[in-house]
Amino acid sequence: MNPAVALKPALVLPAHEFTRETLERTAELVLGEGHRHLGRVKKIIGNSGIERRYLVQSIEDTVTPHGFGHRNDLFIEASKELGKRAAQQALDNAGLQPKDIDLIITTSCTGFMIPSLCAYLIPEMGFARTTRRLPITERGCAAGAFGLAMAKDHIRAGGKNVLLIAHEMCSLTYQRADVTMQALVGALLFGDGCAAVVIRGDGGHDEVGGGLELQESQTWLFEDSWGYMGFDVKDSGLHLVLDKAIPGAVERAIKPVMLGFLESQGLTRQDIDFHVLHPGGKKVIDEVSRTFELSPDALQSSYDCLAHVGNLSSASVLVVLKNTFEGRKPKQGQRGLLTAFGPGFSAELVLGRWT
Repeated sequence: MNPAVALKPALVLPAHEFTRETLERTAELVLGEGHRHLGRVKKIIGNSGIERRYLVQSIEDTVTPHGFGHRNDLFIEASKELGKRAAQQALDNAGLQPKDIDLIITTSCTGFMIPSLCAYLIPEMGFARTTRRLPITERGCAAGAFGLAMAKDHIRAGGKNVLLIAHEMCSLTYQRADVTMQALVGALLFGDGCAAVVIRGDGGHDEVGGGLELQESQTWLFEDSWGYMGFDVKDSGLHLVLDKAIPGAVERAIKPVMLGFLESQGLTRQDIDFHVLHPGGKKVIDEVSRTFELSPDALQSSYDCLAHVGNLSSASVLVVLKNTFEGRKPKQGQRGLLTAFGPGFSAELVLGRWT
């Protein structure tokens, strides 16, 4: 049986760039200079580790109230455009054609497409009409890691090659009338973009330079955490739920969940040579660094994702994997742990080896 190897991901971003300076000015505009949260928001901006993000609309249009239908139409339009470009780049990175793919997985939680993005791309790009489709909507930030685990399982069950596309337009969920701290923090952290990756199971990964062989995976559902993260669906659209307890929950769970998964595989933290960590926020990255006793630059790929594009929900972990290919590329045989946290509240972990 051939291994399931994730090759270099592709990242496609929308045209509108949004810098930290723009964010501070926008916060003043939206909240007003005398707002009780403005000082706290500015402090969060300064400590967030985010330098820029990219949006599907100008910042002026982003903060202008629009109906749910209008925003969802923009979501579909952007997903089609960015998704097609990301899919083609991922195929090029893998040295494959659409006909070589037998499963397409799509992930998103920031809008609705029924039919799904994969149903659009199959005729548009020339995939076989028999290509299996797996749209994943409700796993949030963890869906990218979950998609990789599903690709691994598909290949182990006899599948050939998988294309995973994560398309997230987080800014389209922004609600100007919602000035709760959870909504404001979400507006500061999240950006828009589309990432895609091919997982090859046909044995041809060496032809394009190799990648991360996906070996084992685990899902973990936290106790008493159902309301920590997600969306409330109201007449005006999706309203972000982002509980302030999340950093503490991750901190408490890292040792029993992440280290427990390694122990189940007969490993310790010292056996992990590199991490591909979803940048849920700077505090989460910092805590993983402390727990695993990592060098200051060991999680640079995650910090860079946060700084350069923000949190892209399910696409983020693929961006971190892309950064890993382009930055401190692991040596052949080194073992890595890919991790993401999402609604549930839950963790997705994938153990792999660089090949």
